[in-house]
Amino acid sequence: MLRYCKDIIILLALAGTGITNAAASFPGSGGFLGYSLNIHGGTVLPHHETITYFNREYVRSLELNAWFIPEEMRTDRNTCAGAGYFFSGVGNTEIYGNVHALFFAMITPQKNNLPLQFKVGVGLSYLTNPYDLETNYFNRAIGSHINAYGQFTVKGRIPLLGDKWLIRPALSLHHMSNGAVVAPNQGLNLVTLSAGIEFRGDRPHFLPDWAVRDPFPDGRHRYTFIYAPGIKQVDRRVDRQIFTSSLIFDYGYEIAKGKSVGLGFSLFYNDSWAYRPYIRTERNDELSPFQSALHISLQANRGPLAFMLHPGVYIYNEAEEWPFMTNRIGLKYTFRNNLTLQVAVKSHWLAIADYVEWGIGYEFNR
Repeated sequence: MLRYCKDIIILLALAGTGITNAAASFPGSGGFLGYSLNIHGGTVLPHHETITYFNREYVRSLELNAWFIPEEMRTDRNTCAGAGYFFSGVGNTEIYGNVHALFFAMITPQKNNLPLQFKVGVGLSYLTNPYDLETNYFNRAIGSHINAYGQFTVKGRIPLLGDKWLIRPALSLHHMSNGAVVAPNQGLNLVTLSAGIEFRGDRPHFLPDWAVRDPFPDGRHRYTFIYAPGIKQVDRRVDRQIFTSSLIFDYGYEIAKGKSVGLGFSLFYNDSWAYRPYIRTERNDELSPFQSALHISLQANRGPLAFMLHPGVYIYNEAEEWPFMTNRIGLKYTFRNNLTLQVAVKSHWLAIADYVEWGIGYEFNR
């Protein structure tokens, strides 16, 4: 664990050096770096009977974060973007091992003078001991080393020395799964309480244009069209990767700078409905591989990078054994020509992963 801590500190230091040396001629690219260290304690959520049975250990975790804070902003009054590293046990070291995660994150502004902020993080995680038919068949939670990672955190704020040194108590939910690319994929969910310290540096830094530019400086209405294919595996005993895809039409209205709310429609092609555990019927040959859903579009931008959340409901061909609700959480980046790249996890309910979407499309504002 100490070796990983040393590595991440070196990476953060190199990132700071790279930011400092980036061209400073871009308007509005100046700012400061903030760093935080949090120690977590918590438990694995018992969302499946096998996970409940093997959950034998109190979860201990370490988290490091680095943030870029534009010079005209305060960390508690404006949205800030950054990156982080998370190390944790996951309830049973012998069966599940530990998890290492690297992620991008955003912290929302403080509202109504309440000392609370929200952080959303999305990235990749590495599970040290996944399912293996011969050596680790008790792990029915996750079947791959590489998995998606998501974090939602409510942060408190206790000033020590103005805005420079802060104590940060927090409540966090962490999710790890591979998006059903490899079976099994029940996922692991942790809930943790943490306490930490945050420091804001005084040395100015500069970001390159691709990281800070606003792709839509004047638009109030956002329109997005995305095609997102993927693959999944329903059962490890069935040696077959199933092709899936999503066609996404999304509208958002900007309610504040970098924040939009709207509605969207998704059309899904998913041939895995012919396999258990999704259905009970014996008439599999008559099932359509198509689904459709309506969703609420929630999006937060920081420059060309955006976090999105799409809670919704199926309106055609919902799964029998899952709730009628669907969801999408992910990241996207918009280039100068409005070309958009997206990666997201499409799920049933809020956290039962269906598959990972790798999307390309077009986004514009009016």
